[in-house]
Amino acid sequence: MAENTTTQEKDPRKVWTPAPRPEWLKRVNEEGECMDIRGVVPLDSGSMLDAATRSTGLSDFGIDDWREPFEVLCKSFDEDADLNLFGRIKVRHEILLLLKNRLQIEDTYKQHPEIDDQEIVKPLMIIGQGRSGTSFLFNLLSACPGNGNMATWEAMFSCPPPEPATYHSDTRIDKAHRIADQWNRAVPELVSMHEYSGTIPQEDVVPLAHSFRNVGWFMVLGEVLQYYAYMAKADLEPAYRYHKRVLKLLQWKNPRKQWILKNSANLEELPDMLKVYPDACIVWPHRDPGKSVASTVSLIGSMLWGQCDHPFRRVSLDQYVDPNGAAKRLTNVIDLIEAGVIPKERLCNVLYRDLVDIPIETAAKIHDYFHLPFTADSRRVLENYMRQNPRDKRPPHKVSAETRAAVEKDRPAFKRYQEYFGVPDEH
Repeated sequence: MAENTTTQEKDPRKVWTPAPRPEWLKRVNEEGECMDIRGVVPLDSGSMLDAATRSTGLSDFGIDDWREPFEVLCKSFDEDADLNLFGRIKVRHEILLLLKNRLQIEDTYKQHPEIDDQEIVKPLMIIGQGRSGTSFLFNLLSACPGNGNMATWEAMFSCPPPEPATYHSDTRIDKAHRIADQWNRAVPELVSMHEYSGTIPQEDVVPLAHSFRNVGWFMVLGEVLQYYAYMAKADLEPAYRYHKRVLKLLQWKNPRKQWILKNSANLEELPDMLKVYPDACIVWPHRDPGKSVASTVSLIGSMLWGQCDHPFRRVSLDQYVDPNGAAKRLTNVIDLIEAGVIPKERLCNVLYRDLVDIPIETAAKIHDYFHLPFTADSRRVLENYMRQNPRDKRPPHKVSAETRAAVEKDRPAFKRYQEYFGVPDEH
């Protein structure tokens, strides 16, 4: 027994504790305790497919490489995730959003096959550990003149494809904002960790999730063990092919000169991503991994807490929230770089410290590295952006001392990564 207790004390997932739920959410879930919530909110694939086709009047989802992972995912959410009433409602809603959007995307392509002629050239892709400044960098680079991103609202509701005249006034923006902001209403602590709104740049996890071959989005909705096991062996190239299909549609009527993209969950997916985007410009912010992992435990735990009563019960997601698993994930990328699978010239490394201390110079460095324009006007716009969006705009994200201590015990696991990229410890 003592040995198990010691093991648990070392695991940051076991020492993390959630904040109290809002009273409204607590009452909703208490009502669910007297219901057959699996019957009331079904998560089987058939009921969701029927609902999506009935709602849209469409039935063509495109090529079928999404169906098998979709079936596994639905079964896993139903059987593994230990969702409460709100959690089942949330998961069903999110999956229906993806299914309906995919149906409409395919219908739009069917009516306008010329969309496929669009080219996505040298997309700038931000990768890295969660909680390492990737979102800040994403927003900063997106604000630069000539750069463009995928807003949350158009990732959720891609059809009809957005147009310049109504891009900032589209009626879908408010609807998307209410959906995105639901994370904050359910788990108020998330306000200090990540921004949610209908207009902010959306990460790649949402367009990738349309293929149902993406752990990054679904892992924050519930611990889906069967799906994790399936995805560990799955081909991820189809996910990036569909991702590209979404980007083509979004830029068809509203061009982006330079796409700025972000996926902090795709370190292990880089070889598949490069098959689809061989000219990708990859930017990797590097932060003390001890800090990043401790903060990621808090973020993922809080997001899971919105849907289930026992986050991390399964002790899953080692590559994100276990120090040794996270270290292996980082060193695996180093192996790929050393083997030439990830071309060094396509990778721009920046330090989190520089990103925080000299953000505009860091943005200029990135543009220069990839021979992208960065003018005096670019600098002026980013200076104005920083004045309007200071780093301390949101309340500080506080990680418990217990979680930090649990991660620090395994700091030696990160030695190779920190030495390879010159990443200093943070104290």
